[in-house]
Amino acid sequence: MDRNLVYVFDVAGADAVRLDDEPTVRRCLDAVIARAGLTPVGADAGHRFSPQGLSLAVILAESHVAVHTWPERGTAYVTLTTCRRPDGDDFIDATRAELADALGAAHVDVRTLV
Repeated sequence: MDRNLVYVFDVAGADAVRLDDEPTVRRCLDAVIARAGLTPVGADAGHRFSPQGLSLAVILAESHVAVHTWPERGTAYVTLTTCRRPDGDDFIDATRAELADALGAAHVDVRTLV
């Protein structure tokens, strides 16, 4: 196993409707998990805020992935915490592009914490 890694994808300039659409946001998490080659192991957890916004999390065999959205600001962040380095050399760039496309974001910044 590798050391614990945390990837934070800061989404900005995103479409408010997409950020508040649970199926769209859930598909984003599923895509991150699949791209990283990780293993979901349990029920997802989620909360819808009023009047808008979502928090969703998926427990993984390798740790967890979560997303929090602020549609009124056009922002979100997706965090992947894992004890195993994601599959593929292009994980960060490909995930950044996929999140930007799915959420209609102007840009997605990425921070990696080790």
